[in-house]
Amino acid sequence: MSKFDLESLPKCGAKTRSGSPCKRLGNKRNGRCKLHGGRSTGAKTTEGKLAVRTNPVKNGFGWNLIQGYDSVLMEDSLKAYIQLCDIVGQKSINNSEVNKLVARYNVALECFKYHICEYYGEEAFIIVQSALDAYYKDIDSQHLLFHIHTKIVKAPYFHQHMSEARKQFLLINKVSV
Repeated sequence: MSKFDLESLPKCGAKTRSGSPCKRLGNKRNGRCKLHGGRSTGAKTTEGKLAVRTNPVKNGFGWNLIQGYDSVLMEDSLKAYIQLCDIVGQKSINNSEVNKLVARYNVALECFKYHICEYYGEEAFIIVQSALDAYYKDIDSQHLLFHIHTKIVKAPYFHQHMSEARKQFLLINKVSV
């Protein structure tokens, strides 16, 4: 004999992707099935874990205020900054090289760009931020999506006349510049 009758449980009723209510049986605690009422497994990516730690901070400098620094991320940001300085020193800048570097270290650079600014000065911050902006424009990052349709302000480093996202947009829509 079971402790309770399974048929007495309510239907979950959560809205599914199709828009209809879920037909699975809910649990005793909250009335939802295991698919719609389970506990979160938490953030899995480095970005997600860092975002969880900075959620209480409501201003744009939240990445700078992370307590208990991840030493690997800090080392990676310094390594990436030094490599960016080497690229800036070259006569011609290879944007694909910059994009590969930033793709690998973008989380570290975002986390510690203010520390780099504090220790190496404003020029260091401009180098890092220019590289991040150029990378985000080239990968068509959602928060920079408007750059496809607007003119891009020329940054002192890593500036391209036209981002890869804009090139693709014009190619798809066969628009001439």
